Amino acid sequence: MTDKLNPEDNYDIILVIMQRQQITNILPILKNNQKAPSIIFVGNNVEGATEYLKFLNRDRILLGFGGVGGYRENQLVITAYLDQISFYVGELDGKISDRLKKIELVFTNSGIEVKLSENIDAWLKTHTSFISPLAMGSYAARKHNTTLGKDSELVNLSIIGIRENIKALKELDIPILPKKFKMLSWIPKFIIKRKLLNLINSDYGMIALSGHARAAKNEMNRIIKNFRYLVKDVKTDLSSNNKLYELSFA
Repeated sequence: MTDKLNPEDNYDIILVIMQRQQITNILPILKNNQKAPSIIFVGNNVEGATEYLKFLNRDRILLGFGGVGGYRENQLVITAYLDQISFYVGELDGKISDRLKKIELVFTNSGIEVKLSENIDAWLKTHTSFISPLAMGSYAARKHNTTLGKDSELVNLSIIGIRENIKALKELDIPILPKKFKMLSWIPKFIIKRKLLNLINSDYGMIALSGHARAAKNEMNRIIKNFRYLVKDVKTDLSSNNKLYELSFA
């Protein structure tokens, strides 16, 4: 990890692991370094590489996501992750390139499972379709001095919001990735609710979901608004998402 990047620094790979709104400030620094051939932007992202392309050549940019979450507290990093850390990464054109295979080898040798994506942009949009209703539900619950896991009505509203978002992505012909997320459209709601409550109320959920949402509210606000802009013209009913948005930000 480094806190600076000089124009002459030569790295095989640069990992940018920051909240989405913080990346804007470092793009000129990345632009001034022409040595590193691969820059992986890791994290929540609905906008794709649009902003990055204003500063960097397309062939230097990759998008990724790490399967961890957490927050800082009293100068400590509180983090949670599953037994096997997964790192998703993909090229902008969706090709499983030789570069991706080399990156996969580097991380695999470090004990991190790598999943190469043929459409990382769609994967990131699907991820946001899931976390944005939960984040809004968490913020709405906090207004009433409770947590999402203890508010049955907000959990129900969040589940419907997730289903609305998935339907909206389908309307826009954006693939639902990973494909297992398609099941959220037809699995009985009571089953989803049971599993979701188990996740939200677990130590992992308290840190990686609600804890992260609380600590990264600026980022969550940005990606929620980005997603709402993405689906603003769809015919899909988004009333549950609209209600969550009002409850969270009004």
